[in-house]
Amino acid sequence: MPDPALPQDFFISYNSADKAWAEWIAWILEERGYTVKIQAWDFLPGHNFVLEMDDAAAGCTRTVAVLSDDYLQAKYTHPEWAAAFKRDPQSQESRLIPIRVGECKPEGLLGQINYIDIVGKAEGDAEQSIVEGIAAALKKRGKPETRPLFPRRELARTSQPGDAQEKASFPGRVQTQNPFLPLTGAVDEAAQFFDCDRTLNRIFEVLNSGSNVALIGDRNLGKSSLLREVARQAQGRLTPPRQPIFINLVMLFSEDEFYEELCAKVGIAEDTRGNKLNRALRDQRLLLILDEVERIVQDEFSRRVRDQLRGLSEGKDAPLRLVLAARDSLETLFSDSYDNGMVSPLHGICWEEPITPWSAESMRQFIATRLAPTPVRFSENEIADLIATSGGRPKDLMQHCNALFRKKLTP
Repeated sequence: MPDPALPQDFFISYNSADKAWAEWIAWILEERGYTVKIQAWDFLPGHNFVLEMDDAAAGCTRTVAVLSDDYLQAKYTHPEWAAAFKRDPQSQESRLIPIRVGECKPEGLLGQINYIDIVGKAEGDAEQSIVEGIAAALKKRGKPETRPLFPRRELARTSQPGDAQEKASFPGRVQTQNPFLPLTGAVDEAAQFFDCDRTLNRIFEVLNSGSNVALIGDRNLGKSSLLREVARQAQGRLTPPRQPIFINLVMLFSEDEFYEELCAKVGIAEDTRGNKLNRALRDQRLLLILDEVERIVQDEFSRRVRDQLRGLSEGKDAPLRLVLAARDSLETLFSDSYDNGMVSPLHGICWEEPITPWSAESMRQFIATRLAPTPVRFSENEIADLIATSGGRPKDLMQHCNALFRKKLTP
């Protein structure tokens, strides 16, 4: 470990989006015997961040600026490279050494300084560019230590797999699954859920109070995924416990098929309905989760289905507790329910939870969370485009992010 009382060779200046690149560069430099100060390794909890940054900028002989579009657009990276520039405005001592890791175009004073460019390079070539570039900056000349290869051999020379030793992973070599999945359908894995805790807490709070819940919102906002997560968590969060029964009505085309599916899921005689169904479920405690409730508006479903669902779900100790998903409020969904002065059988027994598009901040957090385990980063401009084109719809955002992620992996 370097003596903190002595000046360090390099301070690594970077934006948090490029942390993986910064650590990889720092490791390369320390492997070569240089001393390095980097926020990720040296700024400890409980210390004053501003003072640490000031000490690093002033106490290191040179500053390595990890250039990317994120770095250039960030507010707090400017003073870091500016401090090094001030000490060496004519770049005679190479106090500021930029290393470009992402597509970007430095302008102004920073744009006048030659940078080491590793964009698009394989790991071995990128490491060589850094080592040789740093050495040249310190020697003030780029002559190599060994005789250059004959150009014909140089053309045939390639980086060999397996050359890298155990070190910080090379951010440009991505061997990771695309984190923006699934592209279609509902989310089935709990680990893939994002920012749903408050909604789920409200749902279970209402269910435990003895009421039913209806998720109301447009398509592609995640209602089906929420229903599946309610089914997964039900047995551990409902008091008293209820057995979750999930039915996707989009797969059923008639009232007969609905009752057949319900009986099969509950485990009672096929085509049990009416008062027979009431008796069969009397001692059961079920959480009936119905997706695409619009289906029972169709002519193939009579009002009796809704009447029976209401009768079986009224009261705190009723056989059924309902969680429904629909695009429109239940008050207006079933127009036939108002014939002859009647009201919808489902209106008034379900507390409606609105499912709205994600906010821009939620979308930013989602993107950052999904990208965090990977070395890939999206620029601020790219994120702004993703937010604008997705319109707050989780499925659309997922698809656009997936396409951009794949694009960044393509050489």
